[in-house]
Amino acid sequence: MAPQREWFEKDYYQVLGVAESATEKEITRAYRKLAKQYHPDANPGAEERFKEISAAYEVLGDADKRKEYDEVRRLGPLGAGVGGFGGFGGAGGPGGAGAGQDYAFRFEDAAGGGGIGGLGDLLGGIFGRGNRGARGAGPQRGADLEAELHMSFQDAVEGVTTTVNVMGEAPCHTCHGTGAAPGTAPTVCPRCGGRGVLDDNQGLFSFSQPCPTCGGRGVRIETPCPTCHGSGAELRARRVRVRIPPGVEDGQRIRIKGRGGPGRNNGPP
Repeated sequence: MAPQREWFEKDYYQVLGVAESATEKEITRAYRKLAKQYHPDANPGAEERFKEISAAYEVLGDADKRKEYDEVRRLGPLGAGVGGFGGFGGAGGPGGAGAGQDYAFRFEDAAGGGGIGGLGDLLGGIFGRGNRGARGAGPQRGADLEAELHMSFQDAVEGVTTTVNVMGEAPCHTCHGTGAAPGTAPTVCPRCGGRGVLDDNQGLFSFSQPCPTCGGRGVRIETPCPTCHGSGAELRARRVRVRIPPGVEDGQRIRIKGRGGPGRNNGPP
């Protein structure tokens, strides 16, 4: 949901010093002029002003966001959802970026994170899961990959699309991620039945632990792949296209969904 209350309260056209009828080129030209003037590297102490300028351009520089912004302001408080139980706060724009600085990028899965599910897994591991069984050999997302990018002051202010070289795990080219030698296939672990875990019932409680026979994978590999030695993955360099938004901050991390290492047991990257 867009930060509509903030949109109603702030006049982004005034922030950039342009008319509401300004063209896309006029808005971009005004942003670049102000961004260079108030960038923290060129004007120490102007960080808040630069953030305000960046937030305005983030909206007005995007045709869809600008259309929605204009509609919110046209409808007034009703369109912004102001009132009721106190409304909600807006989101700040991106910060400043130093010239010739390094920027870190994180390539990870879109479904990563904790939340209630993480608490449920913890409690399930302690008190047992009844007839539902344990997660064991369930899908697991791949590892996060990180890379740093060195960029110019101009690119930091205006934004740029570039290519980042990343070294990380990728599905093995020999076994295609199965971990088994060509001509063979993994088999279901006879000890855990493919669950990857063994249950230890202790009266009222049930504890689960990884199956020692298959190492928690739920499958056995009789003849490991000669390339990856059964892991199903290998280190490989690859190039990832990244869009850097205008006004990025020195040291800022940009998350690229679904571009991390390969998942385990059919898990996402």
